[in-house]
Amino acid sequence: MQASTCFFGKLFREWRTAADISLWGLALKMSYHIRNLQRIEKGEQQPGVNLALRLLAAIGAEPGAFMQKLADECLPGLPHSLSPMGHVTISYEMPQMKEGQKSLFGLFLVQARVAAAVSQTAMAKAAGYNLRNINGVESGRQDPGIMTALALVKATGADVGDFFNALSLRWNELLFNKKN
Repeated sequence: MQASTCFFGKLFREWRTAADISLWGLALKMSYHIRNLQRIEKGEQQPGVNLALRLLAAIGAEPGAFMQKLADECLPGLPHSLSPMGHVTISYEMPQMKEGQKSLFGLFLVQARVAAAVSQTAMAKAAGYNLRNINGVESGRQDPGIMTALALVKATGADVGDFFNALSLRWNELLFNKKN
């Protein structure tokens, strides 16, 4: 689900300025090149899930609220739940990262997809994503772009806010443990 303009950047810029954080200050805080941040905010570059979580943490935004707002603003372009149950409530297990895995997103996505009784093929088709890439994402080897990730979550029928809050919680736990 790659679009010519990524909607994440526009909303992120609104939230960053509301938090009274300059782009330069954000670049310094994250040790990330300011030109890349500019590309993201202009919608020229779609961040992966891991980078999006880092960006949101750096401005003190709640990932679930941000991603729900993003989903609401982009709703016409995103798939609806494919689950025969419609909206699905999920109790996420906190997976452990294994060697060779780059992203937790897929490990949470598998839980949502299985709980919703949605096939990989149906989810990939609804999100406009390659089935081979779904396998890479669900195994944790690939980190999809944030808009693709949002489309995949929406296709499962999982609550977007709950999904990204659970993902962020586990992601922060792993980062904290790496630092200690």
